Amino acid sequence: MNAHRHMRIYFLVTALAMMLASLRFIPATPIIAYASIFISSSLLYLFICRDLLKEGLDAKGLLPVLLLLILVRLSFLGMRPVGSDDVYRYIWDGRVQSAGINPYRYAPDDTALTDLRTPELPTLVNHANLRTLYFPLSEWVFYLSNELSGEHIWGIQMFIVLAEVLTIIGLLKLMREFLWSPWRVLLYAANPLVILQFSLDAHVDVLGFPFLVFGIFLYLRKRLTASLLLIGLSLLIKPTALVLLPILFLDQRTTVARAKTLLIPLATMLIPFIPYAINVNPFDALTTFTEHWYFNGALFSLLFPVFPDNQTNRLWCFAILIVVLLLLYASRRPLIQKLLLSMLLLLLCSPVAHLWYIGWLIVLLPLAPLASGIMLAATASLPSITFVTYQMLGIWKDYPLVLILEYLPVVALLYFDLRKKTESVPATKM
Repeated sequence: MNAHRHMRIYFLVTALAMMLASLRFIPATPIIAYASIFISSSLLYLFICRDLLKEGLDAKGLLPVLLLLILVRLSFLGMRPVGSDDVYRYIWDGRVQSAGINPYRYAPDDTALTDLRTPELPTLVNHANLRTLYFPLSEWVFYLSNELSGEHIWGIQMFIVLAEVLTIIGLLKLMREFLWSPWRVLLYAANPLVILQFSLDAHVDVLGFPFLVFGIFLYLRKRLTASLLLIGLSLLIKPTALVLLPILFLDQRTTVARAKTLLIPLATMLIPFIPYAINVNPFDALTTFTEHWYFNGALFSLLFPVFPDNQTNRLWCFAILIVVLLLLYASRRPLIQKLLLSMLLLLLCSPVAHLWYIGWLIVLLPLAPLASGIMLAATASLPSITFVTYQMLGIWKDYPLVLILEYLPVVALLYFDLRKKTESVPATKM
């Protein structure tokens, strides 16, 4: 039976890898092919997950599967992103820093940066009238990438593949540490959203994943300070993991430990901003983004008919998020499940749930493979239909039917996940 399951997983992962890699060879990589392969490979992913989570799968044969998935990621090196143009902002920010200029000081279209312009940049930068909103650790990677590859995309993509490999290694260490099947790592490594949004479209959230994974690993090994420093570095890429800090705070038994749980990650995130903040507000663009942007938000879209005012709707979403998080924090669920559920609730309540944001949930799935999280990891491919209409017709919008198909099964499975008997974390091998 195990041999048959191994062969089935090999077949499904190989088919998924070939589908994704084929984007490299489609002339001009049309967005329709991108969305079609994204959605169909996500369906394959659900079949892979079904086999992964059955009992009795031994550890043999995993390495070739992981190498194949890493090769798929490497196949996208140098290929222009299809579903997003964010990478051109990264390249521009790296170019600005190489010129010795604070990346938070000027918007790309500012005349002060005229001497830095090239035939492609900043023309290809989206929202060139806004200053950058990326956090310092991302900016440092942009600088290093510019020094490595100049205006070429492969420099950013190399850092992303490195982060992916480190993340997979960290997840494997966690699987071994807690005696879980190492095949669980495929919940992350074989996910089409992860592969397309990071290795191809080059979103930099993935740079925070190895810090988060190794931070959790060290936390569960009782190495609190080192763990919190790494989690702080993940916040220095994007502050998504802030929702995890109250869980760690409440898990402590002493006042000193609780203080460290908040102060170390927050200091790690905020102190690097100080050199940039002398003559400019580095949070200016981030403030604009959080006040006005919305896309693919489950709760936000549900409340929109009741609260069509953008700001009012955001306040309700925030208030509901706080309430459900407090209920989760106060529950007796295992810490690992709380981490994943807090991330899932954040995504469900956020006005903006860009597809690459969901990577922060997917990276936790091997630790807590809840059906609702796995379903979102697959159905999140559906909003790629918006990418199609935007690139072909210039229309960027949420489609109600897409939102229903994406989120209704997730919410239904979340209800059953919360009712099921929880899985405890095995003792560590101290």
